[in-house]
Amino acid sequence: MSAVAVAASLSTPAAGRRVNTITVASLRRAAAGGGSSWRSERRLMSELERTVTAGAAERVIRSYVGSKSERAALAALSRLLMDSDPLAIPFYEAVTQARWFKWSSIHAAAVAALLESNGSTEESRSLISDSFSRLKSTSETALFYCDLMTAFSSRGMRDRAMDFYAQLRTTPLSGGAKTYTAMIKSLCLMGLAGEAEAALREMVFQGYQPEAFQFGLVAKCYGKAGSLVDMERVIASMSDAGIRLGTGAANIVLSCYTSCRDHSRMLSWLRKMRKLRIAPTTKAYNFVLNSCPTVASMAQELGPLLPLSTADLVNKLRSASPWPAEAELVQDLLTSSSVLDKAMDWSESEVKLNLHGFSTIAAYVLMLQWVDAMKARRALPLEVSVVCGIGKHSNIRGEPKVRELAQEVLSRMGSPLRMSMRNKGRLVAKRDRVKPWLATEWSSPVAEESTDQSPNGGNQQPFLLTLMRKLGQVLSQFLQFSKGEA
Repeated sequence: MSAVAVAASLSTPAAGRRVNTITVASLRRAAAGGGSSWRSERRLMSELERTVTAGAAERVIRSYVGSKSERAALAALSRLLMDSDPLAIPFYEAVTQARWFKWSSIHAAAVAALLESNGSTEESRSLISDSFSRLKSTSETALFYCDLMTAFSSRGMRDRAMDFYAQLRTTPLSGGAKTYTAMIKSLCLMGLAGEAEAALREMVFQGYQPEAFQFGLVAKCYGKAGSLVDMERVIASMSDAGIRLGTGAANIVLSCYTSCRDHSRMLSWLRKMRKLRIAPTTKAYNFVLNSCPTVASMAQELGPLLPLSTADLVNKLRSASPWPAEAELVQDLLTSSSVLDKAMDWSESEVKLNLHGFSTIAAYVLMLQWVDAMKARRALPLEVSVVCGIGKHSNIRGEPKVRELAQEVLSRMGSPLRMSMRNKGRLVAKRDRVKPWLATEWSSPVAEESTDQSPNGGNQQPFLLTLMRKLGQVLSQFLQFSKGEA
């Protein structure tokens, strides 16, 4: 990679561009196990933002790559690629010169796509050519073509992605099911459901046994395109292929229905799962609630009329949701306690609700369900806590959306749980403060006509309530610190 491409990358703005979520997931897996903390990545990004010249940026990058572990450097590279940051190009150049460097198909394809999207076409093709020269088998070649299809199509370069697909079809497909799975994923990302299904049939014809995952990819691709008949046909073909309907397959089918927000079919499928004694999982909980627009709007806006109990939530959905089956779907999901039971850890010393792995929408509903369960308990351990993290897994790392939501919802309920001074990703309170709170009754606010006729009268009360609530939280944390409570 030449200095010209590196310099060009440094002069290209990166604001506002992000890669397709499937590509992001691949890059996250490429840096999985991350030896770096998100804080060190943030320090790196902060240093890079302060650099003025290309030379200064390169010095910061080389210093980081030279002083950090392989995992830390690859995690930072993946982050830059996920953010479509042009600095990923000189960063990749520094990584290739590290003593521990091992060529990665995913990273090479992502950098090539970023180069071409930034106008460095020759550099991109040179990198691709160099990458092909490293490959030692037709299976490696086929997998690299799949990564190129994914990387280029995710940046809107569909024609180039189709060129790679045409070249892939001229390559002998060795490597077994792994190669076919990669091809099916890439085709689904490009929205080519018919071609993906043809690849699935070819996989079976070649003697490879597909799993529920491959059928789910194709079915979801049809669902996103609005072809519900084809989606259900692919789902039905899973049993013909001998796939047993276990928890994994049931979740995949549920995700297919959520991709097209078909609440009535989701409801039917949840009931079928119950008959088969397949309990909903965290994934199913996220799938269902993320596909409920009214619930999503409530959790994101946190308006003054936010429901503060599961009963109020269902009633609000019945009266306000434009989606006929949304209220019934949420109510049916809440009849099972399997997700809550797994997220809640009881011991003699502590009861802990762990919100890791839940979206903000699912976390909101789970907290309402949790409070209902806590009210039904006669005895409590010494301490009650909610673990919500500090934003390591947020779309924008370091923005603790789940914690902010948990604090706001619990505060509106009058909860005594406050941020721990030892762990900022944990809300905690002692039993003697929680028991009186659970014994009290609170209800969701009811819409009322404002008696203030001034132009801004409607906005003054919520603002003052929010201000007082924030001041109360700060004062409570100070008092806890003074008393030595965690």
